[in-house]
Amino acid sequence: MATSILATKLFIPSPRKELVHRPRLIKLLNRGLSRKLTLVSAPAGFGKTTLISEWVNNPELDNSNKSSGKNRIAWLSLEKGDNDLVQFLSYFINALNRIEGFEAVIGGKAQGMLQSPQPAPTEDIISSLINDVSEITDRIILVLDDYHVIESSIIDDALTFIIKHLPHQMHLVISTRQDPHLPLARLRAGDLLTDLRATDLRFTSSEATDFLNIVMKLNLSLEDIRKLETRTEGWIAGLQLAAISLQGSEDNTNFINSFTGSHHLILDYLIEEVLEHQSPNVEAFLLNTAILNRLSTSLCNAVSEQEESHEILEALERANIFIIPLDNERKWYRYHHLFQELLQERLDHTHPAKEIELHRRAAVWWDENGYMDQAIEHALCCKDPEWAASLLESHIDELWHAGKGLVIWRWIRRLPIDIVDSKPMLCIMRGYFQQGGGEYEASKQSLQLAEELIDIGINKSVKEAQQSEPNSSTDFMMLKGKLAVIRSFVHSFEGDFQETVRNFDEAQKFLPTWELDWRSLAALARGEVYGFLCDIDAVLIAQSEAIEACKTSGNYYFALIESGKFAITLKENGQLQEALQLSQEQPRIAEELGLSESALVGSLYFALGEILAETGDLTEALANAKKGMMFDERSSYLPVWRCWGYFSYMRILLSFSNYSEIEVIIQKLRSLAMEPHTPDWIASQADIWQTRVWLAQEKLGLADTWLEKRGLEIDCDSTDYGIFCLQESIVVARVLLALDRLEEAVELLTYLHEFTHKNGLVAREIEILVLSSLIYQAEGDLPEALSMLEQALVLAEPGGFVWIFIDEGPTMAHLLYEALSRGIATDYVSRLLAAFSIAEPEQADSTKSQGDQPALIEPLSDREVEVLQLIAQGITNRKIASGLFISPNTVKVHTRNIYGKLAVNNRLEAVTKARALGVISPD
Repeated sequence: MATSILATKLFIPSPRKELVHRPRLIKLLNRGLSRKLTLVSAPAGFGKTTLISEWVNNPELDNSNKSSGKNRIAWLSLEKGDNDLVQFLSYFINALNRIEGFEAVIGGKAQGMLQSPQPAPTEDIISSLINDVSEITDRIILVLDDYHVIESSIIDDALTFIIKHLPHQMHLVISTRQDPHLPLARLRAGDLLTDLRATDLRFTSSEATDFLNIVMKLNLSLEDIRKLETRTEGWIAGLQLAAISLQGSEDNTNFINSFTGSHHLILDYLIEEVLEHQSPNVEAFLLNTAILNRLSTSLCNAVSEQEESHEILEALERANIFIIPLDNERKWYRYHHLFQELLQERLDHTHPAKEIELHRRAAVWWDENGYMDQAIEHALCCKDPEWAASLLESHIDELWHAGKGLVIWRWIRRLPIDIVDSKPMLCIMRGYFQQGGGEYEASKQSLQLAEELIDIGINKSVKEAQQSEPNSSTDFMMLKGKLAVIRSFVHSFEGDFQETVRNFDEAQKFLPTWELDWRSLAALARGEVYGFLCDIDAVLIAQSEAIEACKTSGNYYFALIESGKFAITLKENGQLQEALQLSQEQPRIAEELGLSESALVGSLYFALGEILAETGDLTEALANAKKGMMFDERSSYLPVWRCWGYFSYMRILLSFSNYSEIEVIIQKLRSLAMEPHTPDWIASQADIWQTRVWLAQEKLGLADTWLEKRGLEIDCDSTDYGIFCLQESIVVARVLLALDRLEEAVELLTYLHEFTHKNGLVAREIEILVLSSLIYQAEGDLPEALSMLEQALVLAEPGGFVWIFIDEGPTMAHLLYEALSRGIATDYVSRLLAAFSIAEPEQADSTKSQGDQPALIEPLSDREVEVLQLIAQGITNRKIASGLFISPNTVKVHTRNIYGKLAVNNRLEAVTKARALGVISPD
């Protein structure tokens, strides 16, 4: 399929050879370069495009920019089809990259975000583009011609954002028949806007004379020129139409005297004059090609069913009859928009039925030449929606792979419902977009209808096969596979995991191996399901296969997202260093792919933050989580996507004791849970995190109320939400520990230990062993507590887990200290003890990572602990010596040893760190 970008729309119009030079207006345009925006706003036929073309092609333009290098010109001729934001921005970026002399790609990252299956927020895309422009030393002048065709408020808002943040290297020029919905008043007040209006563009007497007598070679008297100027009010199109008519007139004065009326009346009269002076062949050509937004010899031959289109196009250009070349080779042209509108009106008036056939011919030509966007548009215009739907359905995979998802959705909505309801592939895609937009019931209905249509097609093909007739069973089987893919996504978002797996298996069964796009999407859904079910081995396989399938099919966007999830899975499996390496690579890869500003890429930063937190690097963990949160807040994606980021962020905030911000996120979870068709586990997760905050704040009454409401019934093996059951059960164990219900806590943790060990959830197994050690310590069973701790250390040391221990606070520090004194994993335990804070936790914004604290070299002796306790009471060395019946010098020796073992420099640091480690009791 040919590229959807039409280069002719980016062509900078060449100035006409015979042109009325307008230095007064050129001067105004040059002066306007000191501002952000030039607006050329006037009705049709006032020479807006011609003026701007003359200006940007004027060699003197370079001289107006001595302070900031050369002026570089970009041009975009807009059409009604550009009301789609993705298409508008794509052309905007491509226009910048057509500038001669630039080696670097402008907006490459922004273009990558636009082409992703789920485009990033508009402001992210534009910000990336503006950043690229700001690195250029030359000034860029970008012309947006015919902006009046833009009716989308979304595009107006996007352009407003562009203008607001426009770097000084860039100047926008907007040509339009009516003022755009932009903050023009504010721009005028800030002296950021140059206005050229109809009164500025009207021909003066001298300009009218030059046009009529020099350009059009009419040799009119000054009196005749004055009359024409008066009657047209300097309106350039009116003068041009009059001049064309006068070229065939035998009595110029009488013609001019009868030349009266408003613009529309003049046009109605003069269009007949123009057409009547053309040969029947040329007149037929003009009317037949009036439906085309651009003209080429081959296209015009096909539409007009004439063979001499090339000669006619050249003759029209030579005669100056409202035709504009769109490239230097004169292969493509377009009509002056006003002239085209008049031709279309005449065509509709004189041959109303013919227009449909003309659009059909155009659609066929565009289809045969591989331009599906234009083919479908003409098919829709020829009032044959059945054909348009068939075109769309037959090329939907190509369009989908090219990142045209939103365009597909726009076309589907333009088609009659009954026709879409008859096309299984269109029903599938409609269901996909409805589900993405929150129309869950409508989505299910569309997918159900697709299934019925597919079954009908399969049954029919079976009968044809029995009759030895050609059949399309293979095509319908493939459709069945694609339907299963979309359904697997829908069911995974709803939490119906059995149906997700069933549909995944069905997709794999019916999709051929070369349908990588669709198979990779199914693999993504399967990975989600196995993650919920706690089948860690299956998750690792599914996610790995999904990543490779996405890469092979060229779907790097989803490959990137799945890699972030894969990193979290590795962490859960205990492979923390592998997870860290993978998660650190993803933002760099996103940068290379031009996806670094995409909203869903925020999940990469959440994943990296969560993994960094486990390694003990809290400062970087928080920085990455905040970056992920920034992306997430601008996202409009489904709640399921957003919740994972919230969980990661709260995990980090908990380590900083930043409970107030966790409460804010909990409220966001509760709000999401209120939205229609959101999974039940979102609300339950909000309750879980609220309980964890209560425990940290020692609000045991509230935690006990939650536990009473929730109950003690636990069976993570029998639920589709195994992962959430596990997380909730661990919190239940924490509440039981806090309430001193130790026997119940032991019983629960024993079951959870078996569950996590069986399913390869190493990180959760470490946490459960850590909690178990604390429970046995609370029971006074130090040997069993150390046994549990040692098991946890054995699992944690290969991956380098740190904060899973530190989060348990001074009680764990004291137990680690006991382990160190008994020679248990001394190097690793020393590293963990060194990570405990020597100060009270600060606010999340300013807390520094404690990973840089030097290690505890060796345990303190009983005498050193005794000395340290007295130091903590503020007793002087002399009084300590007297109380312990030792010399002051011996006290100094003990103090030096204490400082060395704790790696501190003074009394205050020694006491603070010893309390944090649990070596001495708190105040």
